[in-house]
Amino acid sequence: MWQGAWMIAMQELRLAWRGYLLTLFFLAYTAFFSTLILYGRLSGELSGRAEFGLDLGYFTILPLFGFLMDAAMFRYRKEDTYSRKLAEWQTMPIGVFQIVAGRMMLYILLLLVNCLLYFSLQYAVLGELRDMLGPAGFALNFLSWFGYCIVVGLLLVYMELGYPGRVYFKFCFVHAFGILAVALLLAAIGKSAVLFFLQWAADRDWEPAAVMMAAAAVAVPGFGALLHRRINRRSFWT
Repeated sequence: MWQGAWMIAMQELRLAWRGYLLTLFFLAYTAFFSTLILYGRLSGELSGRAEFGLDLGYFTILPLFGFLMDAAMFRYRKEDTYSRKLAEWQTMPIGVFQIVAGRMMLYILLLLVNCLLYFSLQYAVLGELRDMLGPAGFALNFLSWFGYCIVVGLLLVYMELGYPGRVYFKFCFVHAFGILAVALLLAAIGKSAVLFFLQWAADRDWEPAAVMMAAAAVAVPGFGALLHRRINRRSFWT
């Protein structure tokens, strides 16, 4: 049963390995600027206004580290590439469970590798961050954001495979505006999710990381079941 899911995941990775290189470039670009902003905030050189940019970047960009930035990602609205991919997978001797499990497996695997790389780069470059967190704090901060990314990313995967490209396109706009609204609200009340997670991690408070990972543990089977039902009910071409 899991062999088919693994085959789906590895086939996607083999076919879109150039997309992974683009994902790594995107990661390096993001890490460079976010690390500069985080350094400025931790060192006191930047005002609290920088926290809005940090929150918006983390909320928006980190979940994308689990996606391969191949050509299909940029043509899904016009050509409905994800629906066509579903149709292709259905020609293989595998079931819907393997399709769903393989897609989610690839997302979580890429997300784990890329988030580890992203947070490790920040930790290695910023002495202020190392002094603040230590290894245990680094792990807690990483797990907090990793759990968040799984929940948000699997929602995107659900929309990607569960609906036609034009619906997914509209959802992405709603999703982006929702994140912008949350970041603006936090800025308006003078709070920052990034700094909160860092402070909790520095205090060795494991509850935020536990809550986020528990949410991720619920999201995996939850979105898996929803996507399984959705694929069984939808057309692969419309």
